[in-house]
Amino acid sequence: MKRTLTMVLAALMLCGTLAACSSGGDSTDTTAAPSAADTTVPAGETADPTKDADGFMLDSLPADLKFDGESIGILTWEDVEMPEFEVEEITGDIVNDAIYKRNETVANRLGVNFEWYETKGNASNGANYLKAAQNSFNAGEKIYDIYAAYSRTAGTVAINGLCYNLNQVQYLDFEKPWWPERMLNAFDINGDLYFISGDISTNVLHFMYGIYYNKDMITDYQLTDPTEYVLNGTWTLDKMIEMTTGIYQDLNNNASVDYDDRFGMTTLSFHMDAFYTGSGLRLVEIDETDTLKISDDFSSEKTVNLVDKLGPWAATDDFLYGVNDGTYEKSFVEDNALLCLNRMYLADRKLREVTFTYGIVPVPKYDESQEKHITVMGNPFTLYMIASDCEDPDMAAAVLEAMGSAGYRMTTPAIFETNMKVKYSADNVNAQMFDIIREGVDFDLGRIFGANLNLMSEMPSNVIWQNKSWATAVKPYTKVLGTQLGKIVDKLEAIE
Repeated sequence: MKRTLTMVLAALMLCGTLAACSSGGDSTDTTAAPSAADTTVPAGETADPTKDADGFMLDSLPADLKFDGESIGILTWEDVEMPEFEVEEITGDIVNDAIYKRNETVANRLGVNFEWYETKGNASNGANYLKAAQNSFNAGEKIYDIYAAYSRTAGTVAINGLCYNLNQVQYLDFEKPWWPERMLNAFDINGDLYFISGDISTNVLHFMYGIYYNKDMITDYQLTDPTEYVLNGTWTLDKMIEMTTGIYQDLNNNASVDYDDRFGMTTLSFHMDAFYTGSGLRLVEIDETDTLKISDDFSSEKTVNLVDKLGPWAATDDFLYGVNDGTYEKSFVEDNALLCLNRMYLADRKLREVTFTYGIVPVPKYDESQEKHITVMGNPFTLYMIASDCEDPDMAAAVLEAMGSAGYRMTTPAIFETNMKVKYSADNVNAQMFDIIREGVDFDLGRIFGANLNLMSEMPSNVIWQNKSWATAVKPYTKVLGTQLGKIVDKLEAIE
């Protein structure tokens, strides 16, 4: 299973993070990402001991921390959608090279040798990843120090007692910016922490949700650019529905709704989860006794109203619901849809050669009283864990801290600052949209434990597609989900 990633594969999969936010373009960029190695300070200026020369926060790892060539085994998921782990060579692609330099910097700094292992582990292969981890544990092999897994797979790994409590190791400094505070708050389980993410995972950036819009169609239909609504605080669900209403046209005149027609919105069923989180609603929360429970939001009047609002809209011809084979994006890619709800990576995969100008805005707020836009994380991002049978969990923790720190100053600037906000933004306003989307990123254990909770995050979305009442649909879910979550809590408590 030991991973060998060829230069060709890296080049094919990592052709930049996003394609041009105007019309097409070559995604290869040789611009160097900021480096942590340069710590010189210009003459006459005083060095800030908490930051490097580029203004990035420094970590608090001891300068003399070395592990004398020890191997660090990392089990990754080989079906990761955007590369994140081992990169063998510098290719000239800014993101590829940033990952290479991150790994090289951490290895040299701590004196460790990365041993990369891979196995399938995405949404369809979570059981396979779990089996690989369990087999190694049961055999006493101790070859994996760190698990790097698809988010829902990580939840299953943790429930099965294969993860070390990250609050019991040295070197992880959760005050640092590469560990998002919202993540730490969401993942804390009665003082225990089993998985983390942030700048350590490139796919956190790739899988943020937003809404792409066709700027040319905005002009043609004499609509207001949605960025104006975002900036004045009025980009809401009602505004989005209003904007997309009346857009449908039967372009091929076959009296049938199909991909060759024009639509106001196109997306997938489970992408609609973004509207639940975007409305400030939780799936799982902590009760007054610090115990996990199904959030009151799940069966609340607000969720009933949300589903009642979105269901009739999604049932109109203005809304195109596609299947998960890429065809749902066809109408937007071919200049026949005004909006497309998707992840940040859409531009890199589909929009490099489009003939129209497009932009991106955050998921709309529930209403104008909502203070900020909230961004749901698509499931295919990576959570990092320390294996429960790791022989030196402090060394593994030091590696995670160093990788988070290096990602914060190397891979994140390459993906976010250079690609998203500069290279692939048509103007400063579009760059500002990326800031708003990233600042609103949120996490929820209801999604992480989704494989053990009947994929509860998708339940409201499915009812929206059926155009039914959530007040009726939620009743049988509540008891079952409460029982399932109780079993998860029992398993986690048994680990202690």
